[in-house]
Amino acid sequence: MEKEENSEESEMMIYKPLPVEVRVTLEQHSLLLGPTQSSIKKGEDTFLMSYIQTRTPVIPEELTTQFKKNFPLKIGRPAKENKKTRTRKKVLTSIEKRRLGLHKLPKTGIKYKACAPLHQLWVEYMENFLELENSAKAANKDLLYQRIAKADYHGCLLMVTRSKCPSYIGAKGIIVLETKNTFQIICEDDQLRIIPKRDSVFTFNVSKWTFTLFGSHMNIRPSERAARKFKSKPTIDL
Repeated sequence: MEKEENSEESEMMIYKPLPVEVRVTLEQHSLLLGPTQSSIKKGEDTFLMSYIQTRTPVIPEELTTQFKKNFPLKIGRPAKENKKTRTRKKVLTSIEKRRLGLHKLPKTGIKYKACAPLHQLWVEYMENFLELENSAKAANKDLLYQRIAKADYHGCLLMVTRSKCPSYIGAKGIIVLETKNTFQIICEDDQLRIIPKRDSVFTFNVSKWTFTLFGSHMNIRPSERAARKFKSKPTIDL
């Protein structure tokens, strides 16, 4: 019983209101120390609210809700989404293409008449690519030579004018396949002929212009030739 009475008395002592003298002394000390942080924050909040109210037609409470929606503050980092792994399509290698014979044309079955539309498309392509009316002038000849060296010749109707092998001279046909070292042409008799570029000279016509190609300068793959920069070199006669 005595213990319970003592505990009650101690609780009464703790929760008993402070005397007036103590309160006055505390207030004096607070005035000497200066304003508290809570009072400073309240003053800042009132200043901000008055500043916003005079300059915005929107109610400040609505602004706070909009800011919370548009600029949410998250303590934790958002979990990364699992990105789908890209599956690369399988592409045939050069060895597999050779085994399948994709770079070889059948010696029979290709008709010269069937390749005539391809030649017409090539002529239109060369006329637009070379821009002969402008590039044929003396000031633009270097640009013309660069474009001739980089052009695609699939569909070109050309003729062998000179060669170290006499059997190739006079051969005329449409190019159906160009490789690094050869032009494969289909002749008027529907025969496929493979003519080496090296030590051969070719001629072809585009509208009213006639051009000469030195095969020894064309020993490059067509894909590599399109991206290569050529330098003007003197031609050596055969």
